[in-house]
Amino acid sequence: MPIEDLVAEMSMRIAAVISDEAESGIVPRFNQAKSIACLDAQFRVHADIPVELKQGIFAEAKTYPAKLRFANATSRDDAEKDVRGLSIRLSGVKGEVLWGEPGFQDFILNSYPALFVATPEDFLSFIRARQANKKLWFFLNPLDPHLKSLGIAFKSRQKHLCPFDVRYWSTTPYRLGENTGQVVKYSVIPSSDYTTIQAVEPGRHQLRAAVKAHLQQAPAQFHFAVQIQTDAYSMPIEDASVIWDEAVSPFRIVATLTLENQDFDNPETMTACERSSFNPWQCLAAHEPLGRMNQVRREVYANAAAVRNKE
Repeated sequence: MPIEDLVAEMSMRIAAVISDEAESGIVPRFNQAKSIACLDAQFRVHADIPVELKQGIFAEAKTYPAKLRFANATSRDDAEKDVRGLSIRLSGVKGEVLWGEPGFQDFILNSYPALFVATPEDFLSFIRARQANKKLWFFLNPLDPHLKSLGIAFKSRQKHLCPFDVRYWSTTPYRLGENTGQVVKYSVIPSSDYTTIQAVEPGRHQLRAAVKAHLQQAPAQFHFAVQIQTDAYSMPIEDASVIWDEAVSPFRIVATLTLENQDFDNPETMTACERSSFNPWQCLAAHEPLGRMNQVRREVYANAAAVRNKE
């Protein structure tokens, strides 16, 4: 199916779904629907990374201001099993961007290393099923079953005590360097000294409470790492449901994210968090998103953000 047709139908159906799910005048995201917290951070690029990784924002040792949004994929109740999301926006970035506003670089990650669908056509089928309130039929339709997708969806949903103790992956691949031929995936790996060991204020907003409690005890920290594609067959660009084997190509740390204690759960900050939007194409050419799944995300994400914010 041509990309333009995929984008048009996805955008139309997503707009209908999220408009129907609006509560109290707030139109939610189709995915990563519940905002846990939006937080300020520092993104420090390391000086001692291998020369082949010194591309784009990793070209020199530098610290960028960052905005992080932690979210639940589908559930409004933090105590339930779910996929967690992390979106990152760096500011003060020099160079032309492929889409969006100059000066910013976005990264979008999930708490499982693969997507539950392989292709944008599969994702469109899921969107159709969700709009018809037949999500289970998408997985179990005997004429077109998606049993691998069902397995991934089941494994990826987990209970978590705090978003700061969760590992995140980009799931889709990106260029590393404009002319290097390198292809990578990203991962954000917890590295805090403090870890949440039991639920804080158990219930609907326990992850938000855990974020607050953690920051009151100690800063939160993550490593930002890249994994280089070493084999095009076992590490495909066009199948987002395949996990790239870390035993074959380990993730290598290139930067560190640090979050200090801050006031993030006041009404003004939470409102701004709901209105925020991120896009993998908000990036330098050295970090160009690759594959058809990423191709559709550019306009689909932008169109959904316009619906949410009535632009």
